[in-house]
Amino acid sequence: MQKFLITRKSYNRILGPIMVTTSPRQTCPHACPLRKNATGIAAGGCYAEHGFLGGFIWTKLDNLQPGERFKAGQITVHDLPGLLGMIRALPESSLWRHNQAGDLFSEDQVTIDETTLGQIAETNTGRRGFTYTHYDVRDHRENRRVVRAANQAGFTVNLSANNLDEADELAALNVGPVAVVLPTTQRSNLTTPEGRKVIICPALRFKGMTCATCGICSKQRKAIIGLPAVGAGADRAEHAKATETSFRLLSPKNPDYEFSAIAA
Repeated sequence: MQKFLITRKSYNRILGPIMVTTSPRQTCPHACPLRKNATGIAAGGCYAEHGFLGGFIWTKLDNLQPGERFKAGQITVHDLPGLLGMIRALPESSLWRHNQAGDLFSEDQVTIDETTLGQIAETNTGRRGFTYTHYDVRDHRENRRVVRAANQAGFTVNLSANNLDEADELAALNVGPVAVVLPTTQRSNLTTPEGRKVIICPALRFKGMTCATCGICSKQRKAIIGLPAVGAGADRAEHAKATETSFRLLSPKNPDYEFSAIAA
């Protein structure tokens, strides 16, 4: 079932004042090693599984139906038409984030639902919506096709990589921009084994920067965004790295080192 929580104006210090949505746990693909019920040492490493978001908000969404409310009626569970209406109501060029928790809608947690993603992408026209997905696009051709179509339509779907080697593999597909999980301590820009630039998330790296003031994850780009593991599940998330890879720092003398040089 398609259901969503919608925060019209986030007060999260990293996101900033943009519209943010949340999807249920059952949208998270079997391919994601950070799921709570995944197998392996990284299971449960997803940041969304912890704190108020995972312990209360996400669980309420899982258990309620569209139209129902919770937290003294302050929060409503929306269906797909409700989400599309909220997107339509956003002013031109508005930045918004789909799925601060959860992933793209799927009937089986393997194949992305083309119709749902297509409707979101079409409704987003003229706005700067973005999201991330752990759905398999390397071996699953249908997922690769629908994600590429969404990106071409202007709804930015970042491909989530679990390590630098995987980031190279995903970038080579030319399906969409890539973001990669990094160790908690990695706070400097670096390169992948194949030499692609990895820019540490500016909202995590620069004081006062938020997604609202940055917006790089909403852009079609070649630079890979590095996301150092955060939150209570950070140690587990770091173990999602399937191989050990070397981190080669970009020189501060390189004009591409600073975010301002690659954001334009």
